[in-house]
Amino acid sequence: MTIPTFAVVGRPNKGKSSIVATLARDDAVYIDARAGSTREAQSYPMQVDGETLYELVDTPGLQRARSVLDWLVAHCSDAAARPETVKAFLAQHEGDSRYHDECQALRPIVAGAGIIYVVDGSCPYGADYEAEMEILRWSGRPSLALINPIEG
Repeated sequence: MTIPTFAVVGRPNKGKSSIVATLARDDAVYIDARAGSTREAQSYPMQVDGETLYELVDTPGLQRARSVLDWLVAHCSDAAARPETVKAFLAQHEGDSRYHDECQALRPIVAGAGIIYVVDGSCPYGADYEAEMEILRWSGRPSLALINPIEG
């Protein structure tokens, strides 16, 4: 049986690692108040009585969503091809340091993970959120939003 996997994605410093630590019941998840402390995607299984129920992937924060979305739009002419275009972005930019964080976040999604999209409920909605949500929608993967009120 395949273990359900969920990529926890969103902007930097919005509580993704804290959410992963809580939902995976894992104190080993590195949490830091400084933005950008998660540099590589890391998987954490949620286990009960030795059985893995699901796996969460803690990812770096999305920092260049607008640029990624612009690339996707420029390289896709058919809505049905959007998931393949996301895969093409990942294949083309995998070693590009400008898109390191985006590739780390998209890799588990392209591999089949569901999406838990974390947003800061204390910040007003902005265009950056739109670009992030559109990229995630293009992936074609099931998703849910988790509103995490971060206090300044």
